[in-house]
Amino acid sequence: MANDTSDFITDGFRGIDTHFTEIEIVKRTEHNILARAKRYGRWWMLKGLLPEEADQPVFQEMLRKELELIITLQHPNIVRAFELDRVEGIGLCIVMDWIDGMTLDEYLEKKKPSRHEKKRLMKQLMDAVACIHLHGIVHRDLKPQNIMVTRNGANIQLIDFGLADADNYAILKQPSGTRAYMAPEQAEGGQPDVRND
Repeated sequence: MANDTSDFITDGFRGIDTHFTEIEIVKRTEHNILARAKRYGRWWMLKGLLPEEADQPVFQEMLRKELELIITLQHPNIVRAFELDRVEGIGLCIVMDWIDGMTLDEYLEKKKPSRHEKKRLMKQLMDAVACIHLHGIVHRDLKPQNIMVTRNGANIQLIDFGLADADNYAILKQPSGTRAYMAPEQAEGGQPDVRND
């Protein structure tokens, strides 16, 4: 007797769509499309490739690499990623938690947090960075725009591992990052390691 558990589970969601709906592009970067979409009654972040790069193997590998790096990390201050999926209108994309919040620089400007609050946020960030380093991962693009602060609880979420690296990958080994935030050794093409972060 065939027993398809996944059908049983998704059939139980009465009135909740199991496919992505309400897809809204929120940002385009140099290589990526970021979209917010709803599934199972909650919001998700989808990170895909721009149409002109979607069929290029190097960019597909970069997307897979990013997912593989994030999915190994389980930390309350690091964005969670779940899978690669093909979504209509986006194509191949990473499915991640939608973070309801603002970037660290926006938070500091708008909320004017106290010194105590800044120290609390910095401790969370340092804990998240220590976690990725323990997994042998270098973020390579730490900057206020890649650090979110949640609206609910004002907690740090480290995001955007698109330039991250680890020793067991052969792709994207050239210097990468945002020049204003790069370590000099990183900008000069030195081997990326945790000191860059």
